[in-house]
Amino acid sequence: MEKALKKGFTIVELLVVIAIISILAGAITMGVNGMFYKSRLGRANAMKQMIQSGLETYYARKGEWPGPIKSKVDSAKSDQIVLSADEVDRCIREIVKTSVGSAAHPVMDPSGLFVAKDVDQYGCTDIHKTWDKARDRGVVGTSDHRCSGKCRRGVDFSEAVKKRSKSHIPLSSMNFGYAGPNYGRFCRFRIYYFPKSDTIKVYLQNAAEFRDMKYRNGYTDD
Repeated sequence: MEKALKKGFTIVELLVVIAIISILAGAITMGVNGMFYKSRLGRANAMKQMIQSGLETYYARKGEWPGPIKSKVDSAKSDQIVLSADEVDRCIREIVKTSVGSAAHPVMDPSGLFVAKDVDQYGCTDIHKTWDKARDRGVVGTSDHRCSGKCRRGVDFSEAVKKRSKSHIPLSSMNFGYAGPNYGRFCRFRIYYFPKSDTIKVYLQNAAEFRDMKYRNGYTDD
């Protein structure tokens, strides 16, 4: 009797199966990354609007802006003034202080804020992993800030204020921001003050110049 032929996959069939699995895995990964991006962007915009409303409510109740903005009202010499990252933190800290505690006069619910500690003034504004390419293209200059790569991760305000939490951060040391698209690295808000109309506008970190780079932080405001 002739031995029965053993059935199995040919090399071509195995390669086809591997290719199909790779395509499906890639599609799933792209879908998940897209979901993370949209989720982070949605939350960043929500926090931006919350801070904008909080500042405006603070102004409506007290008749003046928080200290860092108030100090610029009389000395303003241009149509718009950009507050430094530290000044933005001090503004937000003032409205948070007004909103919490036993004698609070709430102007904002800070529980959903995203905070970190010891974030520098740039707040991780550079483009990771592609810095040399960006420098060669003139997107960034040789003297521009380059992150060390040890970027801070943020936590929710409600977690940071728990005294026994490993993530505890004193209010006086909090930096306020949001999770950027680049692996959720911590990014900082910007606040513009417009003297002529006596109004403010809260923005996400400007990423327009990095629009076509694969690795970038911050979102481009609409």
